[in-house]
Amino acid sequence: MATRQDVAKLAGVSPSTVSRVINENGYVAEDVRKRVKQAIQELNYIPNRVARSLRMQKCRQIACITPSISNSFYHEIVMGIEEIALENGYTFSLYNLTYEKREYLKLILEGFHDGVILLQPSEVEKILPLEQIAKHLPISMYCDRREVAAIPHVYVNLRRAMRKNVSHLIRLGHRDIIFLGYEFHAPEENPRFQGYVDAMNEFGLPILPHHQQFIPDLKDTLTVGYQKMIEFLERGMTCTAVVASNDLLAVGAMRAFTERGMRVPDDVSITGVDDSEISRLITPSLSTIGIPKQEIGNLLMRQLLDQINGMQTVYPAIEVSTELIMRESVMKKKIKIE
Repeated sequence: MATRQDVAKLAGVSPSTVSRVINENGYVAEDVRKRVKQAIQELNYIPNRVARSLRMQKCRQIACITPSISNSFYHEIVMGIEEIALENGYTFSLYNLTYEKREYLKLILEGFHDGVILLQPSEVEKILPLEQIAKHLPISMYCDRREVAAIPHVYVNLRRAMRKNVSHLIRLGHRDIIFLGYEFHAPEENPRFQGYVDAMNEFGLPILPHHQQFIPDLKDTLTVGYQKMIEFLERGMTCTAVVASNDLLAVGAMRAFTERGMRVPDDVSITGVDDSEISRLITPSLSTIGIPKQEIGNLLMRQLLDQINGMQTVYPAIEVSTELIMRESVMKKKIKIE
């Protein structure tokens, strides 16, 4: 963990000069100021004044970092966080952070918070190692798979859930099944796709190039789901089912098929993930993987409070169960797989 002395050494100045730059107190030549700020950035230095204040007293304030404040999935988790926070006399600040706004992270960590909850740790980890953040603040995070790291987290096994979802479709007679979800560099970054592959392989079904319909990460919206499936149909491709990474993509896909004269579920079955409000209200209602989002928020806040209060036993990983919810958007096909 970098210290103020490390910053001073790298910048070729005294520790007091570093203090003046950080606190914006006293004169510092512009070229020196630039060197100090560059050293702070290179060392990922977080001012000790914050760490000291956190050790000495509780601010009764936490930071919650999400990649999207408009996605209802994260909104429901935040409601669960808020419920337990208020019960324990805490308030929290909600921050919308992506890699493109990476400078924002240091401002958050330099604020006066007793801990931080990460709802999309992979985005934060692109900016700063989570272990380094954990040296300054208690952390709790939500994950769509169990993490090897010792950092406390609440997770759901979406690989297993998606495998169950796709296997159900196959048993209903579907063979030409499209995966609609976010792109990735390594398979473990997308457990939903891993579950899709597991099920297709289990039943000996080929995964053809047109079966893999990937979208940019964090672009899993209604509009993107619609546009991706419109492009798919305009290329003259067909399928009997679509499994989407979330409900928004699934509903967007449903709109695309309907607009092109195809009926859901008669011509194509569609499933999502999340069990969001829209999945229950749309016609036909959407089959999906239910994730207990408010419960996850409750657990995240309790897990963080245990750390803040110095509990002897803090569970490093808490699994929350998912549920396969079959509604009107899925239909059995005539083809059967024994």
